[in-house]
Amino acid sequence: MTKRWRIKPNKNLRENARLVVPMMIDDLLARNNRVVAHPRLKEELHRMRISGKTLRYAMEVFEPAFGEEFGSCLEEVKRLLDAMGKIHDCDVNVPGLQTHLREMRLFNRATTNPGDRVSTGAIVKLIREQFAVRRSLFEEMSSILEQWSRENFKGKVLQSMMVPL
Repeated sequence: MTKRWRIKPNKNLRENARLVVPMMIDDLLARNNRVVAHPRLKEELHRMRISGKTLRYAMEVFEPAFGEEFGSCLEEVKRLLDAMGKIHDCDVNVPGLQTHLREMRLFNRATTNPGDRVSTGAIVKLIREQFAVRRSLFEEMSSILEQWSRENFKGKVLQSMMVPL
């Protein structure tokens, strides 16, 4: 179930952003250590990505209320989510490709005419490429999260929200 972020009707846009954005960052980063330490936890990564999308959309709404630095932070969130989205694409594609490969192999075993057999080399290569792409993207995502930790990304976002317009 998606979290609901309560805003205060008696507060303006900037004040409400300062209330909810830090909590949204915490929600995104709550899964960070587990996801980075266990690359195969696809569902956990997916939940983290969903939290990140909520943060991104909120930041897009709040962006006009803040300056360039806030916009730069939003771009960093987008960069992280882009990598996470591509990882998710691999996580969705590989099982389908593997199913197709199994079906091709079953067909090949069932056919009596060797000329009717279907080559599986291309799909095997594609599956390997998807795994390699996922590994590379996972390293990119982990690197971004490590940089955020090192540079105190949450503090950077909060600082960007304190700049007077």
